[in-house]
Order: sequence, then C-alpha cells, then structure tokens
Amino acid sequence: MSVLTESKVRKMLKEYNYLESGIFELRAGEKLTPAAKGFLNDRHVKVVNSNKSKSSSAASHTANAVVVHKSVTCVEESAVLPHLSKLMTLYPLLLKNQRELYQEYQPEKCHQIGHLLNVIESIVSHRIHDDICEYHETLPNNVELQAIRVAKQLDQTSVMLNYTAASWQLSCYETYIACVVLRKELEEALSSQDDSFAIQTINLLKAIEVLLWLITSE
Repeated sequence: MSVLTESKVRKMLKEYNYLESGIFELRAGEKLTPAAKGFLNDRHVKVVNSNKSKSSSAASHTANAVVVHKSVTCVEESAVLPHLSKLMTLYPLLLKNQRELYQEYQPEKCHQIGHLLNVIESIVSHRIHDDICEYHETLPNNVELQAIRVAKQLDQTSVMLNYTAASWQLSCYETYIACVVLRKELEEALSSQDDSFAIQTINLLKAIEVLLWLITSE
C-alpha cells in the first residue's frame, strides 16, 4: 500500500492542479495520512477512490439508460388487477337501488341499474371493453356520456341533492358518490401507469357515474 504524506500531496497538487477541479482521486492501494487529509480538507478538495468513481459513473449511466417497458397485453398483467375487487363494494349499493326503484314503480330505472350492475360485474371478472356501449345495446357510448358529463358539470365536489329528494334518489346518489370515490382512488393509484386496461377501467367508471346521475336526477 502506498501512503501519501502531506508533502507529497502538496507536490501533487502543484503538478496536477487538483485545486481547480476540487477533486483528489486515490488510486487502488493508496492511502492518505491524517495530515494529508486535513490539508486537503482545509482547501475544500474532495477525496474520492478511483473504484468508487467508476461505480458512480456506471450507476449514472444506468440511471440515464432508456428503460423499455413491457407492453400490457392482458388484464392479468395490468396494474389495475388488484384494484378490481374493490368495485364489488358497489354490488349491494346497486341492488339496494334496484329494490327501492322497484318499490317505487320505476321499472325503467330499475332495469337501467341492472345494466350497470352487469357492467361492474363484467369489469370485476376481467371483461374490460373500450366503450360502455359494448356491454349492452341500450347504453350510450363514452363520447356521448362525456359530453353530458361536461354539460352537467359532474366533476364538481359540492352537494348535488338536498334532503327533500326522494329516498330512492338519495340511495342512487349514494351509489354515484361511491363510484366517484372508487374512480378517484384508482386514478391516484395508477397515475404513473401507461396501462390501457387501467385507462379503460377509469373511463368506464366515469361513464357509469354519468348514467347513475341521469338515473338519480331525471
């Protein structure tokens, strides 16, 4: 092992002009004396080992390398998979909506809720389509529902009903809010994912929200 004394370090600084770079590189097998370390420290010269420098360079290269992501080809590979079961919490809410609508002699709305329940069940079962209209011929498409969403300002967070609303309306509104919360949680959890199945699921939930609100308010 080669020991570098203060005097030798002084000489090296003059010869190689380390002061300008601010870095003093120790080669393998070299060691500084305490006096030499103090001398460099007083002059704010950083001491690095050549092997660490190389490791750092390699790490930097790795960090800057282009990362190739494997494309997601099925739901089982999607980041949305562990979140799908959370949608099952909508089952009892939708069934409750159906019962109340049935009791209020609102057969058309009751059937509409039934369609939404089938859509949710399909999503949970990994049958995720591009557009909600693909689940049933009576359902409008995502583009139409998005236009309604904008027109009715459904992205607001204020209370949209009051206590004078009918019991079935408050029940459907509860389901609507539950769907909004699930969708927002999903968006937050998957915000960094470039995943077509995650995007489709979020868009389907947005479409369901609009349909729930139309059932509730009309």
